[in-house]
Amino acid sequence: MPLPIQVESREVAPHLRRARFGQKSVVLLAFSWGVAAFTPVGVMYLHLLLMLLALAASGDIAHRVRCLRASGYLPPILAMLLWTAAATLTGDWYPDTATRLFHVFRVALVLVLGLMLTPREARFALAGFVGGALLAALVVAVHHVWGLPPWTIWASLLSSRNNFSSGNMITMAVASGVCLVVALGKSTDSVGRVLALTATMLLTVTVALHAVSRNAQLLLAILPLCAVLCRFRSLRASLAGAAAVLALLAAVWQLSPTVHDRFEELAANLQLAQADADYGTSGGVRLRMYEEALQGMAEHPLIGTGLGSWLPHWISVWQTIDGQASDASRQQFANINNPHNDFLLNGMETGVAGMLILVWLLARFVATGWRKRTVAGDISVVMAVGLFVTAMVNAPFRDAALGMSLLWLLAVSAAVREESIDA
Repeated sequence: MPLPIQVESREVAPHLRRARFGQKSVVLLAFSWGVAAFTPVGVMYLHLLLMLLALAASGDIAHRVRCLRASGYLPPILAMLLWTAAATLTGDWYPDTATRLFHVFRVALVLVLGLMLTPREARFALAGFVGGALLAALVVAVHHVWGLPPWTIWASLLSSRNNFSSGNMITMAVASGVCLVVALGKSTDSVGRVLALTATMLLTVTVALHAVSRNAQLLLAILPLCAVLCRFRSLRASLAGAAAVLALLAAVWQLSPTVHDRFEELAANLQLAQADADYGTSGGVRLRMYEEALQGMAEHPLIGTGLGSWLPHWISVWQTIDGQASDASRQQFANINNPHNDFLLNGMETGVAGMLILVWLLARFVATGWRKRTVAGDISVVMAVGLFVTAMVNAPFRDAALGMSLLWLLAVSAAVREESIDA
């Protein structure tokens, strides 16, 4: 009998070694993806591919799938995929349809991967995210003091270039909210509270003084209030915390070199668009895009105008609009591939149901996180609210540079589940 047992162990051992290697790889990649939230989007796609391979090699994929099915998040994800497929099959095919299908599938895949992590792996991912945010803030501070070369790895952190720059500041604002949730946690010890509050202040100051993204600046106002409400769970108990947050926001409004000016600029843009029908500004073009998306949804409420229909429609509309924009800006505005509102984009292209499914998806994370009464649950609420606000004024579901890491981290925060310490 000893011989067969030895043969069997020699056959099983390599499989076990591969499984252990896969499980360790998942932990390492979870942490690394959290750190990489502020790197170019290609690094995030690399992590996506490596995470797929590591999960496949982990040896416990069946258990992970069972946990995913039990999480309660699968119905809205499947509904998003199925309704998008239905809208595509019943509508026309546009040049942008394949790209839109890819991004819908990418969003679903990223959420599923995050939800399939174990609580331990998820905590490593969140720790990496906070560490990556602080590292990014350090890079920004060093650049302002000494100046850094415009290397690709941090170029979008150092200057306002495109959606990559906005995405980094939006992500940093969300990280600030996450740190505040940890600082307010009931069972966070005094050292941890001081560290979390210090991280919150550092990230908030970085966004307030460096970012030109109004989206990121808006999150600085909303997410701290959300964190305070999650902690105290009642309006009366939240008032003192909310007053402190509002005092901090007032200071940011007065002292930041960008916040006050950016929102004043937006107000002037909207006034110009409404008074003189001049949409050749950043705020004006957004207003006109909202109007076009709302009109498209009103005219095709059931199944929408077709997946990928936004871009050709907008190009034809923009050619008829006069404005004060330069030729370069007009060319840039003409090729905007979304109306800077994911809800309106879904509503226009896939109907009212498509928009409501997106609301349902984010609302599920908010409701489930709120019921948990844990630090991880509150982090889910803050992240979901951050994504909701961003989806109202940008396109984190359509644009990987804006939302890929945040969507994954939202799912990761939900994967921590019951093992977290009570908030």
